[in-house]
Amino acid sequence: MSNLLIVESPAKAKTIEKYLGKDYKVLATLGHIIDLPKNKIAVDTEHEYKPEFIIMDGKKKIISSLKKSLPKKGEGEVLLAMDPDREGEAIAWHTMNALKLKNPKRVVFHEITKDAVVEAIKKPRHIDDNLVDAQIARRVLDRLVGYKLSQLLWKKMWYGLSAGRVQSVALKLVVERENEILAFVPKEFWEIKADCKTAKDSDFVAELVKINDKKAHIGNATSSDEVLKALEGKDLSVDTIAKKTVQMSAKPPFTTSTLQQSSNNILGYSTKRTMSLAQQLYQAGYITYMRTDSVNLAQQAIEQIREKIKADYGDKYLSAKTNYFKNKARLAQEAHEAIRPSHFDVSTEKVAKELGSQAAKLYDIIFKRALACQMSPQVVEKLEISLSTKGTDNKKYGFSAKADNLLFDGYSKVWGKKFKDSEDLKSLGEINEGEKVIVKKLIPTQKFTEPKSRYTEATLVKALEKYGVGRPSTYATIISTIIDRGYVTKEQKYLKPKDVGFTVTNFLQSNFNRLVDYTYTAKVEEDLDNIAEGKVKYLPFIDNQYKPLVSELESADKISKDQVLILGDSEEKCPECQSPMQVKLGRYGKFLTCSRFPECKGMKGLAGSESQPEIDLDKYVEVGKCEKCGSEMVMKTGRFGSFWACSAYPKCKNIVSAKLKEKCPKCGKPLVEKKGKWGKTFIGCSGYPKCKYIKKK
Repeated sequence: MSNLLIVESPAKAKTIEKYLGKDYKVLATLGHIIDLPKNKIAVDTEHEYKPEFIIMDGKKKIISSLKKSLPKKGEGEVLLAMDPDREGEAIAWHTMNALKLKNPKRVVFHEITKDAVVEAIKKPRHIDDNLVDAQIARRVLDRLVGYKLSQLLWKKMWYGLSAGRVQSVALKLVVERENEILAFVPKEFWEIKADCKTAKDSDFVAELVKINDKKAHIGNATSSDEVLKALEGKDLSVDTIAKKTVQMSAKPPFTTSTLQQSSNNILGYSTKRTMSLAQQLYQAGYITYMRTDSVNLAQQAIEQIREKIKADYGDKYLSAKTNYFKNKARLAQEAHEAIRPSHFDVSTEKVAKELGSQAAKLYDIIFKRALACQMSPQVVEKLEISLSTKGTDNKKYGFSAKADNLLFDGYSKVWGKKFKDSEDLKSLGEINEGEKVIVKKLIPTQKFTEPKSRYTEATLVKALEKYGVGRPSTYATIISTIIDRGYVTKEQKYLKPKDVGFTVTNFLQSNFNRLVDYTYTAKVEEDLDNIAEGKVKYLPFIDNQYKPLVSELESADKISKDQVLILGDSEEKCPECQSPMQVKLGRYGKFLTCSRFPECKGMKGLAGSESQPEIDLDKYVEVGKCEKCGSEMVMKTGRFGSFWACSAYPKCKNIVSAKLKEKCPKCGKPLVEKKGKWGKTFIGCSGYPKCKYIKKK
């Protein structure tokens, strides 16, 4: 007997085949084999929103190969073992239809270990039609919204832009945060600290926190000077000494979103990179399924963790009772278990040897987080001393000094930053209530309030989860899409919206506010969850989303292109007719255009534009007039470097590469500036690929 087990990934197939032996042949579909075509909307909006699925490019050979490998009737079974989520269920359903299988067995496991795979095969089920419907509903809705909105953006802005049901909401979050930062007005305030000395000559620092029993607020230098004058020559008296012991419990094991956040914060990995590495770890059998919003652990795993803690760290580091965690997600549905190592005897070194150092680093934090969740709490002693004095202005001034002391490191021995005891702890521990404290010096410090930070990938994932936008399996794609589309750029680790990101968001918010509303987006996700549970049907769900979209599209189509792309007026005059100029957004950034366009085609570059910085024209070979229409050629900067473009655009779309006056030392042709795959600029030969010279820095 020879059974056929089908998965998506060759790596996964290779791992599973080692476990099952000669009675099973394990093959892979290489991901999806059937999907909506890319070149049309492919959803029949007139006939119950039926999707027009096709076999994907390059997958006919795979389907043919799978068909040839099917066991003959009565000689074996076909098992579909795709990932344990909606997308995996849809792949299994498409595979069943493509191979014309009747009632194939669907097996599901959340870790690729021998025990898990063998146990899953013993408990097969049928394909879950509700899960399939939920995935198809998501795919169809995203296609309808994305296709229609993107087409409108091409019409109102330029070709190549995109919008989507979820990506546009994520972009809105980034843009709104940037608007908050731009609108933020810093407010001045002052801190006053007292450099103190105890009766036993110990030093510590106390901070002014209250004036006349109200929170101290010192708004400017004048107020600060008044306080300093009132406290001049005054010592402090110890009013109260408060000491308490605080226990800080371990964090739960990783979900998809918390793994992405920690990976970004600790390792500096992007969400896309994190999920790629996690996929490798899962397929190699090192971790459980990496798309999950559950914090539960299997009882067997908990027992393994607790045994390892006891063996490696001793009884005192093992929590007295088993730690169980509650799911924060309203509908934790992607998987039944948190992300954890499949085996706790696999070392980071072994993973590094097989999958490389980056995967090993990710495995290490998954391992430590899972281990720490069953460890004892961290115990910290907190000490707070309240001091006061009466100023020369008869006001009561209250000061506070605080110190922490780590009594027991607990789970932080494995997971957490090293705890630093306060330097003032020893000094504060010697003070008694009623004691007088000498003030050696008062230290005023001017400060200003600061705006919220821009989003990092980690904090954006947290925000998406908070608002219910997308699902764990989609966070990485959402963020990479808004970056790849050029709506957002990364400055160090922070996400900053570009001009086109602002414009697209403003356009969508003005005309499709429903679609970019956080509450609406979260409700759509809930409805998709309800389809998966059989509580909502596909047809009425799609109908309720699509019909309002049609009306919104008709209304937005009446808006002119200039209403979208003209960003404001400029004080500069047109070089052709002296009329006022306007700031306009183009494909390559902001520029100035005549307010009488199209009657007058005068335009100027805009110094300081994010996409059109000032260009040193002296280093480039001049091209003269446009060879197609005779108009002037102007220098512009695009995503792949500088180029000459016809000033008569959009009537004439002629462009010419910008060649440097510097010659190639190998072949003598002009050199050109280019941008590589990762956005870095380099200088190479214009004779590429015949000449592959690249200038070293």
